[in-house]
Amino acid sequence: MIKLPIGIDDFSIANETYYVDKTLIIKDLIDSNIGKSILIKRPRRFGKSLTLSMIDYYFDIEKDSKKLFNDKLISKEDNKYKNYLNNYPVIHINMKNLSAESKESLISQTIDLISKIYRKYLFLLDDNLLDIEKKEFNEILDKTNDDIYSYTTALKNLSSLLEKHYNKKVIILIDEYDTPLDIAFQKKYYDEVILFFKKLYSATLKDNSSLLFSIVTGVLEVAKESIFSDLNNLNVLSVLNKNFSSYFGFTKEEVIKLLTDFNLKIDIKEIEKWYGGYGTNIEIYNPWSVLNLISNEMFDQYWVNTGSNNTLIELIGQIPNSIKMLNEAINNKSAIFRINNSITCKDVYNNFNALISYLVQTGYIVAKPLDIYGNYYLILPNLEISYTFEREIISRGINEEQYNLAKSLKNAILNSDISLISDLLKKYVLSSYSYYELNREKDYQVMLVGILAVLFENYIVKSEVIGQKGRCDILISPKNEDNGIVIELKKYKGRVASSRLKKFAEEALNQIIDKEYYLELKKKDVKNILLYSFIFDDNNVEILSKKI
Repeated sequence: MIKLPIGIDDFSIANETYYVDKTLIIKDLIDSNIGKSILIKRPRRFGKSLTLSMIDYYFDIEKDSKKLFNDKLISKEDNKYKNYLNNYPVIHINMKNLSAESKESLISQTIDLISKIYRKYLFLLDDNLLDIEKKEFNEILDKTNDDIYSYTTALKNLSSLLEKHYNKKVIILIDEYDTPLDIAFQKKYYDEVILFFKKLYSATLKDNSSLLFSIVTGVLEVAKESIFSDLNNLNVLSVLNKNFSSYFGFTKEEVIKLLTDFNLKIDIKEIEKWYGGYGTNIEIYNPWSVLNLISNEMFDQYWVNTGSNNTLIELIGQIPNSIKMLNEAINNKSAIFRINNSITCKDVYNNFNALISYLVQTGYIVAKPLDIYGNYYLILPNLEISYTFEREIISRGINEEQYNLAKSLKNAILNSDISLISDLLKKYVLSSYSYYELNREKDYQVMLVGILAVLFENYIVKSEVIGQKGRCDILISPKNEDNGIVIELKKYKGRVASSRLKKFAEEALNQIIDKEYYLELKKKDVKNILLYSFIFDDNNVEILSKKI
C-alpha cells in the first residue's frame, strides 16, 4: 500500500507517497493581487512547510521539477503557468528547527542557517562581482563578521546578486518565521533578540527591489510594532481569511477520496466530529490527525500530541477565572468577540481577549463570523480539541486518581446519584484539590465552575446567571443534550452539624424553585431539568436534588 506523507515536509519525497494535491495554490499565487509579501498563518501541522517546499520546487530555476508536476492539477491549467516552472531564483529558509537556551545561541543558529543558504550559491563568486560584494559574500559564508547585524541584510544582498546573475526577480520563502521568537519568549530573552529579527525580516522583505514576491509562514503574527512595523506591503492571510483556505488542511472531498483510495469504511461524519470544524467559508479537517487516522485506523488525539501544551496551560493559568470565561464564551453566539490578528504570547498575560485571539490563531478555538463587521463567536472545533481542554486543564495540579474521580463526577450529577456526588466532592474537593485555596464561598463556586466547564463539554456552564427573581450560582445549559442543571451553592465556615447542613440544603433547593432559576432552561425547551443544592462546611458537604 502506498505510504502516507506523515511528517514529510519535502515535496519531492512526499511526491513518492500519497500526496493530497495542493498545487493549484501556484495558480492562485500567479493570478492574485494579494501583494508582494504574504504572511500565511496556520496552526502547527497544517501543511505549511510541505506547501512551501512544493512552491520552491515549482519555481526554483536551480531545479528540474517537470516530472514532479506532470500528474498534478497545476499541469492541467493554461500553458501560461508552465512558463513559471523552474524559471525563477528561489531563496528558501526554514526557521522551524531553531531552539536555544540563550540569545547568543539563537542568533548563532540563525546565522548558521543563512550561511548554509549562501553555500548553495557559491557560483555567484565567479560572476563579475565588486570587491566589496565578494568580501561581504565570503564574510557571510564563513561567518567571520563579528557584527551580528551585518547578517540581517544577507538575504536581501543575496537576492540582488541572484537577480543580476539570472536577470530575473527573486522569490523568497521563509518558513515558520515565528519559531525563534516563540522560543525566545519561552526562554525569557524575547526582548533581547527582537531587534535582530526585526532587522532581518524588514531588510529581506521591505524595499527589496530584487523581489518578485515572498511568502512567510507561521502560527502567529508577531505584533507589528516589534517585527513588521516597517513592512507596509505585507498581506496577512490568517485562519479567518477565505483566500487560500483550501490549501492548508484537508477539504471534505479530499478526506472522502482518502477513505476511498485506502478502502476504509469510516463514517465521514465521525471524522468531521473528531477532526473537522476548521475553516471559514469551507469545512477544513486537521490534516495531521486525518492522515494518522488513515494510517492507524483508530480515532485518537494525534494533533495535540505533536507539540507541548505547556504554553496553553501557562497562559490560561495567568488569567483569573479564565476557564469559566472560556466556557461561557464557547458555543455562545451572544458572546461576541473581535479577533486581534497581531499578537504574541507576551500580549496574552492578564488579557482575556488577547488569550482568545491566541487560541484562535493556534488552532485550539475556531472563530466563526457573525457579520461583515468583524464580529465572531467561538467554538471548540472538534472532539480532539475538546478532550485536550478537558485533559490538560482539569489535570493541572492533580494526579491520575483525582482526574478519574472528576470524570466520575459528571456521570453522578447526570444520574442524580447524590451519595456518589457527595463522596466524590469530599475526596476530590475537600481533601485532594490542592490547586485552589478554598476559604470563601466564591472560591468553591470558581472551583466547581472550572471543573464542570471542562467535564460538561457538550454544555454551556455559566455562573452568576441573572434571572427575573434573583441570581443563580451555576447554570448548566445543554448544547445538544437533554439535561439541564441548576446548582445553588453555599459555604459555611468551620464545622456545621449534619442536621443543620441538611436544613441549609433544603433551603437552598427551595430557593432555586421559589426564584425560578430554571426558567432559562425552560425557555430552551430542555426536557429534563435537575436542581441541586451543594452545601459545604470546612470538612463536609450536604447535597439535595430534585428533578422537574
